[in-house]
Amino acid sequence: MRGRTGESRAAPSSFDVPIVRFSRIGLVEADKFLCLAEKFIGQAVYFWPFKCVFIRQAEVCLSQRELKMAEGKRYGLDQLRKTGGRGTVDLPVLSGFNMGNSTLNITMPMGTFREVALVANEARMIAMGEGPESIAQRQLLPDHAKKLALYILRGLLAGVKAKWLEEGKHVPDCLADILNELGEGPYQALQPFTANIRNIQEGGLEFEDTAAGVILHLHKLQKLFVVDGQHRLRAGELVHDWLNTVLTNAKYPKKGLWIGETQEVTSEEMEVWTAALTQFGMAFTIDVTVHLDLDPEQERQLFHDLNVLGKKPSSAQALAFDAANPVSKYVTDRLAPGGNVHGLRVIDAGHKKSGSKLDDAAIYRDDLVNTCAILFRGAFNQSGITPLDVIGSEDYADAFWAALAKQPHWSVPDRDKFTLLAQPTAVKAMAFLVRSFHNGEEARDREVAHAKRDAIIQALADGLVDFSYDNTLWRVYLMSQDERSAAFPGIEAYITPDTVRLPYGVWDDEAGRLQLGPNARDIARYLADLVRYLLRDHVGLEPRPGLVSLKKKLAEAEAEKLKV
Repeated sequence: MRGRTGESRAAPSSFDVPIVRFSRIGLVEADKFLCLAEKFIGQAVYFWPFKCVFIRQAEVCLSQRELKMAEGKRYGLDQLRKTGGRGTVDLPVLSGFNMGNSTLNITMPMGTFREVALVANEARMIAMGEGPESIAQRQLLPDHAKKLALYILRGLLAGVKAKWLEEGKHVPDCLADILNELGEGPYQALQPFTANIRNIQEGGLEFEDTAAGVILHLHKLQKLFVVDGQHRLRAGELVHDWLNTVLTNAKYPKKGLWIGETQEVTSEEMEVWTAALTQFGMAFTIDVTVHLDLDPEQERQLFHDLNVLGKKPSSAQALAFDAANPVSKYVTDRLAPGGNVHGLRVIDAGHKKSGSKLDDAAIYRDDLVNTCAILFRGAFNQSGITPLDVIGSEDYADAFWAALAKQPHWSVPDRDKFTLLAQPTAVKAMAFLVRSFHNGEEARDREVAHAKRDAIIQALADGLVDFSYDNTLWRVYLMSQDERSAAFPGIEAYITPDTVRLPYGVWDDEAGRLQLGPNARDIARYLADLVRYLLRDHVGLEPRPGLVSLKKKLAEAEAEKLKV
């Protein structure tokens, strides 16, 4: 150890394992600390956490009695808390500095983190009797926590599988089936947590320098306030509690993370979940960067900086890198393995919202993936879609894309000048229509519904739907009711009434094209309704059930007004 002047000062061997408590840690010169240390014990000693170089306002708690305790001699109950006994949690730490601010870097099991962590959101602080000034976290979002719990469960099971394969142990089929349903990816890991220890000056921090490294004796009343990672923490709790419930009752809860064909847990599944819980306890560590003595205002600022200042990748780029989600996997491995879908180049960077224009025959990956999400489950993004939604439906999705690819001007440069399908909303509209008969609200009779689904796809392949801008069908919503009825008799039964319909689009006379509006979800339904009308006789399509219900409610509301 060197002081400011550069001379070497070795720590006496008799003080190899000192116990040091700091009321506050900060930046200061080594010589000042050495003087403080010499004032108390008469000689320089080897203190941690910053090797006597970065310490301020240190309260050195060394005495002959404590030194004897450090040598392993007996001590009384009144000294138990000072030695890292049952009143403390012992955590190996490394010191660090983040832009001049002292930090501790800790690796610990997730189970230990659950014990020492505290989330300063509104619900928790009010329950603790604290005021709003102590709040430094947003409210917990249960759905987000559950998605992360499924991710953690998948990672634990992937770890079990890898361990059993390495040991040459039989991997039961149920493990592979569960991983397939959860969506096994090439790699799983949680990002580090960020936390803070508040009010250090009240009780100090207690460290011990041992042969194995430096140990922080964190007293049970000293909590790690989570600055970033409350949903990961809650996800870990959900996984642990769910595994315990399954193993205790040998039965799957109706609402949980996973359930088999029945609620009963088979012997093989019991073995898998036992191994997963063991994995949770023994092979699931997390990294925590701990800041020191921040007040709630500083915590809020740090929360903001960590969550807002980072630049997220574009949706297309994120989907290109995601090899675990079943929809992305279908697109990457089957639909567009070479980055090309039936002549359209798949773009992985940028987005239409950025204002960039696709002059060549191309489609953004996020539009491609989101359309497939509609095909498989009726969702306008892939979040929450499981492998069960995709497995067995690949052929139907393949047929859908092959049918669209037969449309004129599908893969020509400047295709947006010729075909409505150049606008992603129109492609999503066709996916929305056929999915309704795949596993949607009109697929209660699966055999009849699938026959209609296949008939719609075949009609698209046969060119029965004209997607050119010359087709006045696409301008129905821009016409008056009289104009619509004259051009397309009976269409009023198939379309959303003008009084409740959201903006649809505008017609550009100069360019001779229709520009659809930004509200993709509603406009996709409006376009699908037009195709329903067009194929009403050929396929036997009725008006959309949701539209029928909407019109019934409007009629009832109008009747109530007349009564008044």
